[in-house]
Parts: sequence; C-alpha cells; structure tokens
Amino acid sequence: MIWPFRSRPPLGAALAARLQNLALRPVREQTLDDGWVVVDVETGGLNPRVDPLLAIGAVTVRDGTIAMAPTCEVSLRQQEATTTDNILIHGITTGQQLAGREPAQALLDWLEFAGGSPRLAYHAAFDRLALERASRAWLGLKDRAIWLDLAVLAPLLAPQGPGFNRPLDDWLAFFHIPVYQRHGALADAYATAQLWLALLPAARARKLTQLRQLLRFSRQARWLDSGQT
Repeated sequence: MIWPFRSRPPLGAALAARLQNLALRPVREQTLDDGWVVVDVETGGLNPRVDPLLAIGAVTVRDGTIAMAPTCEVSLRQQEATTTDNILIHGITTGQQLAGREPAQALLDWLEFAGGSPRLAYHAAFDRLALERASRAWLGLKDRAIWLDLAVLAPLLAPQGPGFNRPLDDWLAFFHIPVYQRHGALADAYATAQLWLALLPAARARKLTQLRQLLRFSRQARWLDSGQT
C-alpha cells in the first residue's frame, strides 16, 4: 500500500482524544533561554514531498542546556520497507520499519512533546515539509509552529565558518563538537542542538535574544549573493 494512505484512516477514540487535547498554539514571543525544540527526521528518500517519514528525533534546549530527558524518539510503522540502498543511508532496518509505532500514534507523541515551541532544525524546510505532510495525512492536522533553520542562521551568525549550503558535519567540525553517533533521528537532533548552543554566544553578541529578532535576522539570507537556499 502506498504511504501515506490516499484517504486518512479513522482515528480510534483514544487517539482522537489526544488529538483534541493537543496544545499547538505557536509560541511567538520568547528568549534564547526559553524552551526550543530541536528536531531531525529520517525519510525513505531525499524528497520529503513523496518519500515516507520513517522516524522523528527531538530534544529540548532551555537555559543554554540540552535536556537529556524527556526526549522524543519515534519510528513510524511502514506498510513495506524502503529499498536496501535507502536503508544504507538512513540505517533503519526492514524489521524496524515494519515494527514501528502506528503512524498516528507516533505523530501524536511528537506533537505532544513539541507543543507550540519553536522548532529548530538543520535544513529545516526538509524536516518541516516531511512532518507537516505526515501530520496532514495521518491526523488531518496542520502544525503552525514557527521554524528556524540553523543552516541559514549558522553562516549569518558565524560568517567565518564553512558558509551556506554546507553539511551539518562541517559546522560540527568548525566548532569542534565531538560526534559520537550520526545519521539517526535522535542523534542528529542532539548534534544540531549542540550547534545551536555553539551559536548562542554570537546571537547574544548581536543582541539577538528574541525569537522575532532571530526570524528577522534569518531573512537577510535572501539578499546575500552566496548561493544559499
């Protein structure tokens, strides 16, 4: 069966109640010390418009510290596993894909964890599209949370760094951030959160301490002639 379903399967009473109780009103005013949700996803290919969402990993950063608990790590059960070539990239085995959580449950786990907090991701458009597409398909829900892209903010805040359109690993190496594991959703979310912590001093030095200031600052990338996304 093609993922996601062409017509959304009905939710059971328990899932419908969880959906009804979601607190997803987007946070629009907060400081660097408030709670930020850093997220990464794994998909069955490189096109989030068509490829299935396989896994979600997320951590919270508050007061300049990554919270080690609670975290969010969920795998979405697939009707059929992705190809071997895809598995070599995302590392989620056939057995893990077929034994994941029911997609609506997994997405509710993610949304309950994230709430209305701003989302941070590296190449955030990819993660955002994959998550919004899955939420619409399985829950009939559009998540209106605010997103910031560290792939844009990093080169703006640290122009001496690797620059735009560079992989996350280049920025981790630039800030001498040790990497113990990569290319799993939770591990990549944790690595991205470490990058966020490394960028906070530069944001404070520029007096960019409010969400709205960071959003305005990130829009400068549109006018930079550096070939960024």
